[in-house]
Amino acid sequence: MKFSNFLSLNVHDLMKGAIMAAGGAAFGIVEGTLNAGSFQVDWSNVWHMAACAALVYLGKNFLTPAPTSVIIDPAVTQVIEK
Repeated sequence: MKFSNFLSLNVHDLMKGAIMAAGGAAFGIVEGTLNAGSFQVDWSNVWHMAACAALVYLGKNFLTPAPTSVIIDPAVTQVIEK
């Protein structure tokens, strides 16, 4: 799995952000339908929910550093970080 560096995004982050936007939109449709009691979709609310889901996900990935790999060599008693 590829991770983006701190303060950067890669193509995988953008694709996952699009998936989060679609999931957020679906959640917005279901939530609106359950609250209204009928199938009336407020597309403005759905769009805002999708945009917020994508922006929050991309913001989290933008501000989260890539994990460091730790190699433990049994012959040596020190931990080497890459």
